Amino acid sequence: MKPNALRGMLPHLGFVLVYLLWGINISSMKIGGAAWDSFVFNGLRYLIILPFLWVYTYYGFRKGRIRLSMKKGDLGRILLLGAVSAVGMEAFLSYALQYSNAANGAVLGRGFMPVVTVILALLMRELRLTWRILLGLPLAIAGVIVIVTGGNEGFHLGPDTLRGDVLLLFRSFLGALYLIGMNRLVNRYPLTLLITLEMTAGAVSLLPVVLWKVTPGYLAAMPAAGWYSLLYTAFLATLVGFSVHNWSLGKLGPFKSSVYGYFLPVTSAIAGIYLLGESISWNQVLGGAGVLVAMYLVQRDRMQAMKRPPKPIMPAAAGKSNQA
Repeated sequence: MKPNALRGMLPHLGFVLVYLLWGINISSMKIGGAAWDSFVFNGLRYLIILPFLWVYTYYGFRKGRIRLSMKKGDLGRILLLGAVSAVGMEAFLSYALQYSNAANGAVLGRGFMPVVTVILALLMRELRLTWRILLGLPLAIAGVIVIVTGGNEGFHLGPDTLRGDVLLLFRSFLGALYLIGMNRLVNRYPLTLLITLEMTAGAVSLLPVVLWKVTPGYLAAMPAAGWYSLLYTAFLATLVGFSVHNWSLGKLGPFKSSVYGYFLPVTSAIAGIYLLGESISWNQVLGGAGVLVAMYLVQRDRMQAMKRPPKPIMPAAAGKSNQA
């Protein structure tokens, strides 16, 4: 393979690595959630990687690649999104996975998010109806119903069977709000700075729970599996995963990058089989396939028809604006 062709493949291979790490992380967080309190788990996860993120951000600042300045309104927005991400999405995902399985977590908790995003975009009049959306949304809803009926106890409104899936769907709703809010920032500021500020806000928002619940006895009683899960989620899934993801995103752009999100249910289901001993029913296979096809349809239209994001802030203009 020619060097240029190999370099062109690296971002694609990067996304394969990212979604492999994140697919395994669904099982890792399920294992960790069984040993840790969900909010303590994610609080420690963010606190562990913060020093590395700030060192990397400061290094970029010293090299002139990152400007440590931001409009006050945007700073407030990214801090709010960080708190929503940490408390409402990541900690919520850890909790919900205790009442669902890894395959459902991938499809309902993460993979279904683009569909919810399209619904919100339609309500906000940022997207026009097309035949793909009119076909994709009912297909996604039907796929979700088929997935839920694949459980051992079948589909009913009992809290023991539906709790995890309902929580995962709510997590997708929060994730859609997060994406819409972040869409206004990613083209204005360096992704490294945004991620560092986001995870700092997440760590601060979860810090009271960590200080309240974590004691020397609590840590001493933690089994080895809990520590391994925490370290994997913090360093591989979060630190390595987000770094490779953002690098590949910068090379491929948002549309090509979004296609790789459909790979997550596959890697998550495989990880669930090997790490958790979970089984996959035909209902989940057919329902998951329906949801993935629906996500492709609605995501394709969303990427083509969503309003153009704001232009990046130029250095000269940034100096005249209110800075935090």
